[in-house]
Amino acid sequence: MRTLNPRTNEDRKRKLLQAVIFHYVRTGKPVGSQVIVDKYNFGLSSATVRTLLLQLEKDGYLEQPHTSAGRVPTDRGYRFYVDTLVEVQTLASAEEERIHKEYAARTKELEDLMVSTSQMLSSMSKYTGVVLSPRLDKSLLRRLQLIPLGGTQVLAVIVSQNGFIRHRVVTLNHPISAERLSDISTMLSEKLTGLPLADVRTQILHHIETAEHERGETFSLAKELATEMFELQNSDAQLYVDGRENLFSLPELNDDYDQMSSLLRVIEQKSLLTSALERAMKKQGLSVKIGAENNRPELRSVSLVSSTYKVGELTVGALGILGPKRMEYGRMIALVEGVSRIVNQMLEKMGQP
Repeated sequence: MRTLNPRTNEDRKRKLLQAVIFHYVRTGKPVGSQVIVDKYNFGLSSATVRTLLLQLEKDGYLEQPHTSAGRVPTDRGYRFYVDTLVEVQTLASAEEERIHKEYAARTKELEDLMVSTSQMLSSMSKYTGVVLSPRLDKSLLRRLQLIPLGGTQVLAVIVSQNGFIRHRVVTLNHPISAERLSDISTMLSEKLTGLPLADVRTQILHHIETAEHERGETFSLAKELATEMFELQNSDAQLYVDGRENLFSLPELNDDYDQMSSLLRVIEQKSLLTSALERAMKKQGLSVKIGAENNRPELRSVSLVSSTYKVGELTVGALGILGPKRMEYGRMIALVEGVSRIVNQMLEKMGQP
C-alpha cells in the first residue's frame, strides 16, 4: 500500500480545514465530508475526506456537535484560519468614502467622534461596535483659558489636542482682575501647551509660583486649578458600545441562555470589554481574539477584532467589533483597520489649531 508523503498529507489537511471554516462561516451549518466532495474540487474521495476530517478533529481544529452531524471549527481552528488568511480584504473605496462623509457631518468634538465610531462599526459589521476613548491623562494640552465670572469665581476651560474639552468653575480666596487673569491665562498657555495633561498639574504650580513669587491671589488660583481642573485620578478611558442587540440575535447563542446572560452582563458593566481593549492597546495595531483567547468565560462564544488608534506617534485608544466566532474575518479586519485609519486622520484634524 502506498504511503502518503507527510508533507502532502499536512497540505491536504490545511486546505480542507480552510474549506470547512469558509463553508461554515457562510452557512452556519456543520460541514460533512459529502459537502466537501460536492462543492470543493479537491479531487479526493469521500473516504479520504472523512479520514482527514477525523485527523483534524483529533488535532483539535474541528469538533462534532452531534455524532451524526458534520463538523464545526474549534477556537484553535479559527485561529489557524485567521493566521493563514492569504489575502486580507481592504475597505472598498465606496465604503471608505461613506465613512468620511458620516464623520464630516457628525463629528465636532472627541465625544462625537467616539459615538460615531462605535455606531459606524456596528452598522457596517452588523455586530457590536466598541470604542475605548483616550485616557485624559495621556492627552496633550492644546489650550487653557481662564474667564472671569465676577467676584472670586473663574471659569477654567482646557482643550486637549484630540478634541477633549473640560471646564470647571473655580472659586478663589481673593478676586483677580480680568486683565491680570488674561495675562496669567496667556502665560500658562504658552508654557504648558503640548504637555500631557498629567504633567500640566505639576507644572502649573511651578510656573505660577515662579512668575508671581507666590503672590497670594495667583498662587491660590494655581492650587485650585491643579486640584480641581487637572485632577486626573478618575481619567480612565470611557467605553462606547453600539449594536448590543446584534449579539443576541446570533443563532449560536439562541440555545445558550447562560452564555447570553454572561454577555449581557459584560456589555452592561463594560469593565471586561474595557480590559480586553486595554490589553489590545499594549500589543498595538491589529488584534484578533477568538473565544477562549479572550481569557474570560463570559466571552468564550465571541471574537473581538480590534485595532489601536493614535495621536501623532502616541497610541491613545482602541476600537473594534465584538461578534460571533463564525464571522468573515477578512472583511471584519478590513473594516476595523479602515475605521482606525480614518479615526487617526480625524484626530489629527482635531489637533490642528
